[in-house]
Amino acid sequence: MQDSNNFASWLLDIGNGLVGDPDAQDPQNTRTIQIPSNFLIEPGENGIRSLINFVYDEFILNYPSAENLSNRAIVCPKNETADEINKIVLNLTPGETRSYISYDSMVPYAQNTTDVDALYPQEYLNELSFPGIPPHQLDLKINTPVMLIRNINQTLGLCNGTRLLISQLLPTVIEARIITG
Repeated sequence: MQDSNNFASWLLDIGNGLVGDPDAQDPQNTRTIQIPSNFLIEPGENGIRSLINFVYDEFILNYPSAENLSNRAIVCPKNETADEINKIVLNLTPGETRSYISYDSMVPYAQNTTDVDALYPQEYLNELSFPGIPPHQLDLKINTPVMLIRNINQTLGLCNGTRLLISQLLPTVIEARIITG
């Protein structure tokens, strides 16, 4: 708890401009900040794993609940990093993985379908990844957290960014409880 308080105070000091050395090129707006070693997760092979263990300890990964997940998250600047972390967390959690596959073919508008098959092979379509759209193969487990990426019912709190905990995985339906919204 003391470490969390120290970290929070340090972040506030950064925001207030009390930490760091002014940059020579832009001293009014830019500062160089040395991050204390006790706030760092050392880069390397196990860097991401160390981050996951710091945010979600073994108890939380094995016995997740809305209460202990509601105030924890790993924020990533890139979708690729988020995908990598999601795969690692999914492998660390107990239970059976269920895969959901997207529709993976093009509907031709012309008479000749061989042109469409040649231009858009199934393997190519399956590799495409777009922000805000789930991947071709979505792997999930019961008791894993997910984030809603489309507004479904705003009056019930089901809108973009709502965090949910999966409670049931059926063949064509995913049931989940709201953690935060």
